[in-house]
Amino acid sequence: MRPHAETRLALSRTDVTLSLRLVGAMRDAILDGTLEPGRHLPERELCALFDVSRSLVREALQALAAEGLITIVPHRGPKVTLIDRDAARDLYRVRAALEGLACAEFAERADASQRDAFFAAAARLQTLSEDDPPQRLIDAKNVYYERLLSGCRNQTLADMFTRLNNRIVQLRRLSLSAAGRLGDTLREIAAVVAAVERRDPVEARRLAELHVERAAAVADRCFAERQRSQAIRNQGDADGQGNI
Repeated sequence: MRPHAETRLALSRTDVTLSLRLVGAMRDAILDGTLEPGRHLPERELCALFDVSRSLVREALQALAAEGLITIVPHRGPKVTLIDRDAARDLYRVRAALEGLACAEFAERADASQRDAFFAAAARLQTLSEDDPPQRLIDAKNVYYERLLSGCRNQTLADMFTRLNNRIVQLRRLSLSAAGRLGDTLREIAAVVAAVERRDPVEARRLAELHVERAAAVADRCFAERQRSQAIRNQGDADGQGNI
């Protein structure tokens, strides 16, 4: 556990929706990396971390498992879901479809105030640089998506996309670690925004899907590089043991 986490994460008891607040706090801790992918989550430690009862922790774990953020491992307990290469490919395929639809519907349905908010969020993205921490881009892109989903006026789509976006955050960190990806991301989003500004739903959808497909390709290359590095390490370990 991080030494300062208990103070930062402990919940106030003034709110009657403590259970919902716990789910939100745990979700935030997963999304911002405080509870990192693959980390095991013993109930006793979570009780101490968030200063809540075991029954509330169990409820929250079940809720987050339903969202795909927690994996319940038989005989080992819960852990933060670690997305593998095959799961990443599936997530990106679904995200491309949903993001494309959201951009098309926004281009057709958003009112003037929703468009202004969306364009402001997109402009904020364009101020980012390679020197910024990845979390700053993730936060800015989340605001961009919030504005997009508000203006597409499709609550079912918004709910589905938000859950998917939460699961894909760790993959976004992976793809952004690739050299030059930020510049490509900003150019791709600028093209989407330009199509939305022209109220061209067909082109907005095509460009949004293309943006996701390119992000997926970068993430897949990162997975491949990790697998190659792991294979080299494993081979080195085997050679070392053979020389003993």
